Amino acid sequence: MARRTGEENRRNILTVATRLFYTRGIRAVGMDTVVKECGVGNATVYRQFPTKDALATAYVEGRADAWFARMREAAGEHEDPRAKLIAVFEVLATDCAGSSYRGCPMLNTNTEFPEGKHPAHLVAVTHKQQVRDWFCSLAVKAGAEDPDRIAEELLIVLNGVYATAAVLDGGTYGTRGVDMARRLIADACPGT
Repeated sequence: MARRTGEENRRNILTVATRLFYTRGIRAVGMDTVVKECGVGNATVYRQFPTKDALATAYVEGRADAWFARMREAAGEHEDPRAKLIAVFEVLATDCAGSSYRGCPMLNTNTEFPEGKHPAHLVAVTHKQQVRDWFCSLAVKAGAEDPDRIAEELLIVLNGVYATAAVLDGGTYGTRGVDMARRLIADACPGT
């Protein structure tokens, strides 16, 4: 059996940790569980991630990057900036309706690490700020009179759907989120 490279080990560990942290929660999963599920030794895991905080932070960074990649891809299928914004909520609705949906990793991380200095918390906060800023830039392109306001309102809807869909019927609340976003965008960005 061929030995894995350091990068292959890192990806494997992060893939396993992502699954475990998302389904069970970061604090609920010990490093011993990650080691066991990865099928590698302690030294291999700790060589890549010296602490659980480092692994948790890498997990949150990975989820944030993946979110933007998926949403930008969906938005990129449209020319109209209003349709780009709506596309985000359509992807959200699909995600929330899935059987493996367990909430927003950023909101979950913020709940688990409310301490303002924890590196995973800081990544989650930065991600939400970047989402708001992206919404704002799309609102500017869509001709919104108050792009900051619509960006903030859309972020509230996004986070509200994420949180509510994790507790109640994800399909229903995902669809409601799309409807709310459409109304807000139509009101704020009437088009030319």
